Amino acid sequence: WMMPLFNENGRRDKCRHLLGIADLESVKNAVIHGVDSMDSSYPTKLARHGTLMTKEGLIRIKRGKHAKSYGIKIDEGCECLTCAHYDRAYLCHLFKANELLGLELATQHNIYFMNQLMSQMR
Repeated sequence: WMMPLFNENGRRDKCRHLLGIADLESVKNAVIHGVDSMDSSYPTKLARHGTLMTKEGLIRIKRGKHAKSYGIKIDEGCECLTCAHYDRAYLCHLFKANELLGLELATQHNIYFMNQLMSQMR
């Protein structure tokens, strides 16, 4: 881990960008250690594989238990366009039918989730 080096030799005053950070725990630890910005394909990769990020943890939308989750948002309280217009059952259907719209909606949700998470952490 290189983050302890961020505070040495006058580096504290410089912008800190971290590449390839992945899971939510790592993101939280990076922010605590002063990382200013980061980029990662993690939210979009999860979305491509049918995994949605929520405050309660990850949801694997392709699982059969979501097929009849009519009227249940992906993440309660989420204000993204995906959650505003679609429920878990519809996203499950899109992924099971290999519809590209499912990938797009899941990606929009995960990116919105990460943006909200980062704005709350600051």
